[in-house]
Amino acid sequence: MRILIVRTSATYHEIMSANYNLQEIGLAKAFNKRGIKCDVVYCGKKVIKTVPVEFAAGEYFNVFYLSGKNFLKNVIYTGLYDLIGKYDILLAGGYDQIQSWLLAKKYHSKLVIYHGTYYSNFNIRYNIKCRLFDMLFLSRYRKYEIPFVTKSILAANFLRKKGIKNVTAIGVGIDTEQLKSQQSIESELSKEISQQKSNGNNILLYIGEISRRRNTLFLLAILKAMIVKKKNIKLVFIGDGNMEYKEECFHYIKTNGLKDHIIYENNVKHELLPEIYKLSDIFLLPTKYEIFGMVLLEAMYFGTPVITTYNGGSDMLIQNGITGIIRNDFHVDGWCDDILKLLKDKTLRNLMSKSAKQRIIDCFTWDMLVNRFLDVFAQQAAKKANEYQFYY
Repeated sequence: MRILIVRTSATYHEIMSANYNLQEIGLAKAFNKRGIKCDVVYCGKKVIKTVPVEFAAGEYFNVFYLSGKNFLKNVIYTGLYDLIGKYDILLAGGYDQIQSWLLAKKYHSKLVIYHGTYYSNFNIRYNIKCRLFDMLFLSRYRKYEIPFVTKSILAANFLRKKGIKNVTAIGVGIDTEQLKSQQSIESELSKEISQQKSNGNNILLYIGEISRRRNTLFLLAILKAMIVKKKNIKLVFIGDGNMEYKEECFHYIKTNGLKDHIIYENNVKHELLPEIYKLSDIFLLPTKYEIFGMVLLEAMYFGTPVITTYNGGSDMLIQNGITGIIRNDFHVDGWCDDILKLLKDKTLRNLMSKSAKQRIIDCFTWDMLVNRFLDVFAQQAAKKANEYQFYY
């Protein structure tokens, strides 16, 4: 079996200098380590090139950068069809991506779509886009019975409500080999956190975009309330975002006297994050909407207890109260109660830390998820064989 993973967003990723996890690369590595040839297509905008990526000593797979047209942040590739004949399975991203829809007509017998989004009251523009897409395009997926794999249960239910029947919730994995190579790297930030802990402070951690979607003003409101309840607390606040909203957040920090309780960095190299996760007592993600959230995977893998909302990542990863805490509200006092409970009960915190790490190792590495993808691919390959026999 030969697999081609096609990223359908128009974003350009320079994989050789990327300091974050790219899902397509992690999955392709896992397939190739299993002896299954898998390559990746990324949008190169106007650049056409092939980059070899090492997955084992002296062994490589290809990342093809192809040119294409940008349509509503989706890419429609030129040159993609010249590649497809060499592969048995195409794994393309997003039910609402035009490129995936185009592939569904000519290559429906080898196409599987990997989907992550779902309806949310926060995501009004996307909801409108989906209604329009469903009216014009959804019937093709139903007609050809295209199989879908999803990043969450929420995404799977989103598709099933549209009448798409062949849906499997798989999740997202993490590249543990990449993370293991980074675990002992110190930085000025990690040294500062260590000093704060030596001074008796508890460390709360947030990593991600400063945005209304990520609800960072609410995060700061939690910190404000926590300081009243527990003076020796610091928030490690890592992220950047829209200037207007960011200024709103920093105005809140200034006017509420939070500056001395925040350690802020707008950007930290990915290889420095493992040490920061491990030094932190609790990771907070009060997001309003999350397709999956790689920060949840990372925090759990490094044993940082997580408190978050019900979202695409938490519904797959977290067993509430065992491997993390999921809250269904935005009540500051309730969040503070959960934080205080974990901070006061070191035994509970350590148990949650170990359980979270083990859950990621057992269920959500790319190496573990490969089997679930292969089950779906095998069904598609069998369907293709049956169609071939029927035709002849």
